[in-house]
This record gives sequence, C-alpha cells and structure tokens, in this order.
Amino acid sequence: MKDFCEVLEHLYKKVLLGATLENDNQDYVFYLNPVFSGQDDAIATSSECSHTLGFLDKCQPCSVNLATTSVAPVCLKRCFQTSSAREILLLQLTVTKVMLTRILSETEFHAKEKYREIIHILLKSSDLDSKLTSMFQNSDKLLSHMAAKCLALLLYFQLKEKITLSNSWVAFCQKNLFECSESDKIVYCLSTLAVVIKEILKDTCSQKTEILKQFLMPFDSHFEVFYNSLFSQRFGNCQDATKVVNTLICFLELLELLIASRIHLESQFTCQRILFLKPSCVLDVITWPVQAFVKRKLIIFIKKCLLCKVGEDLCRGSVPAFTPPDRHLDVDMLALADAVLQAVDLGLLRTLSVHGKPSRFGGGEVPPGSEPVSVPDHVILRAASLLVVKSLEIKFQNCPSANEMKGDLQKFMSELLTFLEPHVQPSPPTHNPCEWLCRVFIEQDDDMVEAARATLGIYLKLTRECEAPESLTQEKEIWDHHTHENGYNPHCIFLFFLKNTTYLWTQYADQASASLAPRKSPWGPFRTTTHP
Repeated sequence: MKDFCEVLEHLYKKVLLGATLENDNQDYVFYLNPVFSGQDDAIATSSECSHTLGFLDKCQPCSVNLATTSVAPVCLKRCFQTSSAREILLLQLTVTKVMLTRILSETEFHAKEKYREIIHILLKSSDLDSKLTSMFQNSDKLLSHMAAKCLALLLYFQLKEKITLSNSWVAFCQKNLFECSESDKIVYCLSTLAVVIKEILKDTCSQKTEILKQFLMPFDSHFEVFYNSLFSQRFGNCQDATKVVNTLICFLELLELLIASRIHLESQFTCQRILFLKPSCVLDVITWPVQAFVKRKLIIFIKKCLLCKVGEDLCRGSVPAFTPPDRHLDVDMLALADAVLQAVDLGLLRTLSVHGKPSRFGGGEVPPGSEPVSVPDHVILRAASLLVVKSLEIKFQNCPSANEMKGDLQKFMSELLTFLEPHVQPSPPTHNPCEWLCRVFIEQDDDMVEAARATLGIYLKLTRECEAPESLTQEKEIWDHHTHENGYNPHCIFLFFLKNTTYLWTQYADQASASLAPRKSPWGPFRTTTHP
C-alpha cells in the first residue's frame, strides 16, 4: 500500500524496535488518530471514506516526512482509493498497541518518553478510549478484538499514569454488566477488564495495590449483579447458546483474576469474594447442557481455588510484606469446600464426561481407516479427585465430630472410587483402594503432591480424634481396615508410589540401555579404525 499506509508501516517498524522518533508529536498523532463514525460496518463504505477524507484535509500535519520518501497531504485521497479504510484502521490500532506495550516494558528512556507524550496527546485531543469502545459494536471480529486489546493497554497506561478513567467507558461497562445481555459487547467488555487486571498482577511496581483499588471500585456492585444474572439464567432458554458460552468463558477468566487479586490486595470488595459467597451458582453450570470443554475449564478453576493456586502463573515475586492477612479466607474456603461436597453428594461426578481423545504426534484426530479409541481424560480425573479430597481436608479442619468425619469420609471416598473405577485400569478395588492415588496422578507430579498432602491431612486429623488405646488391638485393626478401605492410608500410598516410580525408572533404564547398545551393521560387524 502507498502513502498513508507507508507512513504507518514505517512508524510501526520503528516502534517495534523501540527506536526514538524524531518528528513532532502532532505529526504522529495525526496518523494514529482513528477517524470513523463508529457505526457497524460503516468503516469501509464510500460515504465513511469521504467523511474521513474531509477530516484529514482539515487536519493536515505540520510536517509529514515520516517515511523514507516525502508524503504530501494531497496523496491521502489516493490512499483511500487504493486501500481499504479497514486496513488503515487496523494498522493504526496495531501501532498504538505496540507503542503502549513499549511504554509499559523496558524501553530506552528517550524513546519511551516520546511514546508517552504521543499517547497523552491522543487521549486529550481525540477521545481515543471512547472511539475504541464504540468499535465493540462492529461486526468485524478482528477489528473489535484489536480495539479491545488496544483499549485494555490504554486503560492500564492511564491507571499507571494516574489519569482518571473516561466516564463514558466506565458507564459503558457498568451498563453492560448490569444488563447481562447476550451481545458481543459484554464479551469484549469482560475481556478488556480481564486484560487490565492481568497486566496489574504481572507488574512488579509497588503501587499495584492502589491501582487495583482504583480500577475495581467503580465495578464492585456491578460484578455481583452480573454474577447473579449470568448463573441464574436457564441455558436451554437462551436464544444464542454460543454467545452465552463465550460470555461464560470470559467471565470465568475474569473471576479467576479477581480471586487472584486477593493475594495483592486486602479483600474489601465483594467481587473478590463472590465465588465463595455463592459457590453453588458456578457449580450448577456442570448440569447445564454445555460442551465438555466448558465443564473441564470450570472443574480446573474450582481445583485451583481450593489449592489456592489461582493466578500463580501471573503474580510475579512474593506477596508484599505489608499486605494484611485475609481474614475472610478460611471462612470462604470452608464455604467452597462444603458446596463442592454437597454437589458431589447430589451426583456431580456422575455428570462429568471423562472421555477424551488419544494424544498422537501431530494431533489427536483418528487416521483414516482406524477405529476411534476411547481414552479417559486424565485432566478431569485428577481435577475431580482433588476436588473431593481437598474439600474433605478443609471441612475436617473445622469439624469437631469424629463420627461425622468418618461418615463423610466413607461416603465421599466411596463415591470417588466408584467414579474412578471404570477409568483406571486395573481398577484399584481389585487390588488395594489406596493405589488409586498413584494411578490417577502418576503423570502429574504437582497434583500428586497436593493429593498426597490432602489425604495425609485427613489421616492425621482422624488419627488424633479417633486414637484408640494401646490395649484395644481390635479397635486398631478396625481403624487400619477403615483407612485402607477408603484409600487414604499414607503408608500404603507411599509404598504404591515407590512401586510405580520404581517401575517407571526400570522402564526408562531398559529403554536407555537399548538405545545405547551397539547395533549390528548391515555390512558386517563394526570395525575400529585408527586415525594417523
């Protein structure tokens, strides 16, 4: 593309390298300022191009020698004739996004200051955030996606620069969260909010607590309204099931980030606790007629919450020393554990689809002429197992009744082992119920450690509450039988762990020996040659 696009492309290359810009800031603002009406599919029309050309003719830059060749304002009309206005707009968004990324990352000081000045001018002179918000209404998915990504970085830039967020954007998000519509606008709104929180969590600055407070405050009550509306609706009655699923996936990601923010901010907002205050709403999604991957994502999300590992891949560094302890955390974790056990009692495990595709090199599709092989989804098996044992451990920490603990343990472990039996071969009950842990978690070390720790916590709690006198050997035998029968005897679990890992190491050693053994040459035995 020529002229206007060449200038943007040249600018993109310089910003991508983090190079210092030499021209006047107003020149760059002229080329980066998106001009459009904001109506759906209006960008590429001839009338819109005419409107844009009229604006550009009135706003000619002082000097436009930004590329290697001089570009005159009169060439702008030819630019719109030879290239789509959509392509220009996408290029403008790309350059702005890269410039914001450069500002928020490690870039040479003078280049970063130049980029910062340009963005400041864009915010003041062109109402950039409002223009990006209006792109959410466009049917062009790529354009809407780029606008959301660009807006998220722009919002985070404003938070770091202590610039008040646009009232129009705040009102736009509040309106869509309150209405909980099935439009694409709510999806882009949720994804924008998620990206901003993600950037805050990834940042290593000392002001992230204040930034989080400033960002969450306008939306706290609206998140609760949206949470209630989304999970109270009946999936089968929705007009567009795909949009509901997209909204659900985006909100689960946002919910995970809100919970992760509790690590760096004292829990004073309801939106950070909403899952724990009303956990049954989220667990009910498993009974919805949605795709298996949605339920899979949900189960993994709840598992992370119970293990307190939400957002661990985003939060850099340790928790600040000045962060006050979360006084609600123990109560919230107990509420979530109780809700999970109640759902399991109502048949949660029986509603899970655990049939996956076998993994093959190059993909998981079945080759032509081959019969499909049904294999269990071990991710679901591990997550569901951790849901049960971790919930039991949390509940037992707050349960003083030994008889109640014994009854719950027998009921829920029996439910779990029955759930695992068809998918773990050979099934643990035919050998020893304690073998289930090694067979389920043998391919995932961190989950195995968490499961072993939870079962050990259950064992220790029950041992201390139900410890029998030394003389009552019969009671001790009954107690040992109870621990084996329910698959949580730590001594037995450890022995099975050694057995399985020894087998794996033996297999590995055999394979290594076979690969290092000399092979017979098709041309005769190997001969040793000496070099002069």
